[in-house]
Amino acid sequence: MNSEKEMAMFRYSVISPLLHGDSNRSLKKRMRELTDRIWTLPDGKLRQFSCGTIEDWYYTYRNYGFAGLVKQQRKDNGKFRRLDNEICSHIDRFIKDYPKLKTSVLISRMRNNAKFSNDLPSESTIYRYVRTIRPRREIPTKERRAFEASYAGNLWQTDLMYGPYLPQLNDRGKWIKKQTFLIAIIDDHSRLLCHGEFYFTQDILAYLGCLKTALCKRGIPEKLYCDNGKIFLSDQVKNIMAELGTTVLHTAVRDAAAKGKIERYFLTVRNSFLNPLLALEPPKNLEELNKKFWRWSEESYNLKVHSVINTTPIERWMNTSHKVRLLNIGIEDEIFQFEETRKVKKDGTFSLKNNIYETSWTLAGKKVSIRYNPFFPEQPYVSFEEKKYGKANLLNRHFNNKAPRKNSMEIN
Repeated sequence: MNSEKEMAMFRYSVISPLLHGDSNRSLKKRMRELTDRIWTLPDGKLRQFSCGTIEDWYYTYRNYGFAGLVKQQRKDNGKFRRLDNEICSHIDRFIKDYPKLKTSVLISRMRNNAKFSNDLPSESTIYRYVRTIRPRREIPTKERRAFEASYAGNLWQTDLMYGPYLPQLNDRGKWIKKQTFLIAIIDDHSRLLCHGEFYFTQDILAYLGCLKTALCKRGIPEKLYCDNGKIFLSDQVKNIMAELGTTVLHTAVRDAAAKGKIERYFLTVRNSFLNPLLALEPPKNLEELNKKFWRWSEESYNLKVHSVINTTPIERWMNTSHKVRLLNIGIEDEIFQFEETRKVKKDGTFSLKNNIYETSWTLAGKKVSIRYNPFFPEQPYVSFEEKKYGKANLLNRHFNNKAPRKNSMEIN
C-alpha cells in the first residue's frame, strides 16, 4: 500500500466512529472527543488533531467517498515548524535522561538557558512535541457491560474456531489428516449466522471467501467487530470495508471476553453440532462437513428460539432488516479485488504471485498499480496515473519469439 493510500486509510479510521448515528450524543460532541485522543500515524509518529481537521475529513468522505481522502499531503505534515533540530535534540536528550520529570520542569530550564530563551516556542508547542515522545497512558479498566446492537446490520462479529481433522490430498497425491478451521460471522442484534464455513487454511483468502458470501447473503453491516488476528488486520480487508462504508473495530489484545456473542456461538456449534456429528456421523471430507454445517445452521440454529432474545435469530433479523444496505448485484468481484504496486521491467514484464506477466512496453521502468481478483490472480489489470492499460497476459516466450510486440495494448 502506498503512503497516500495508507494516510487515507488512517483518516478513515479516525472518522469511522462518526459515520453512523448516535442518539445520545451530537456529532460535534463526538468530534471533540476524538480531539483528545493521541493517534499513531502510519509512519509510527504520534499526533493529535483539531476538531476542524476531523470535521474536514468527515465531510470530505461524506461528499466524495473514500477516494476523497486520498490526496497529496503537505511536505511538512506531522512536523513542528516552530521547533528546529537543535531544540528538538535538546528536548529528546532531556526526556531520555529524566523520563520521570514533568514537562513544566523542562520548559522552566529552557527559559533559564540563554541559548533558547530568546527564541523559545510556545508552551503548547513543546507540550505537543513531548507527547509524541512520551504519550499519556490511559488507566486500564476491567469494567464490562453487556451491550447489543440496536438493529439488524448495525454490528457484525466475526472470529475463527479450530475444527476437526479431516483427510486432504497433499502435493504428492497422498491423503493426510489436516485440521479444519471454522470462520463465522454473526449479526450482533439478532444472533443470526450471516455465514460460516470450514476451511483447511486460516489465511486471508479463506476469510475473504466467508466475508464475501456473508455480504451477498445478508447485506452490508455498518460495523464489523473482530480481534487482532493477522487475517483481520489485513490492509486488503480494511480497503474493502472502507469502500463499502463499513467501520472495522478491533478488540483489545488478548481480550476474548470482548467478543462474548461469537464465542458463545462457537460453544453452541461445538456442543450442538460438532460433538454429536463426530460421534455419530463423522464426515468423510470437507465438502460433506460444510454441507451438514450449513443445513444445521439454517434449519436448527437460525430457526431455533434463542434463550437470550426469546425469539429465533431469523425472526429478530427480519423485524429490522429493512435498515440493512444491500450489496449491488455484480460489484462484489470488483470490490474484492486486491491492489498492489509493481515495477515494470525494460521488456514490459512484471511478476505477481510467482508468475510473470507482460503489459504495454510504454510502461517500462514505471511503477504501476495492479488490481486482481485474489481468487483468480492470473487475470491482473494494469493502470498507471489513473489511466487503465487493460488486462496483463501471462508471458509466452515462445509466442514472442515468433510474433512482434504491439506498440500498445487494448484497454479491456
